[in-house]
Amino acid sequence: MTIKAIYENGVFRPTEPVALDERTEVSLEIRPALKPMEEDDDPTGWKTLEELIGCVEGGPDDGAEHHDKYIYDLER
Repeated sequence: MTIKAIYENGVFRPTEPVALDERTEVSLEIRPALKPMEEDDDPTGWKTLEELIGCVEGGPDDGAEHHDKYIYDLER
């Protein structure tokens, strides 16, 4: 379940109703919410793609060259 919340005065406050019983203990993974891009901030998407370079570890060294083989299980 993903819940949007605001952190205020040391407390996470959900921004909409949550389907949990009172005093239910949960674990939280904190990630800042993505902010919408301003118009023409990255019209081609290259800035976003450059931020993703290197984010996947442990893939094959020839993944770009043989991506069809790995994605579609094709032998070419």
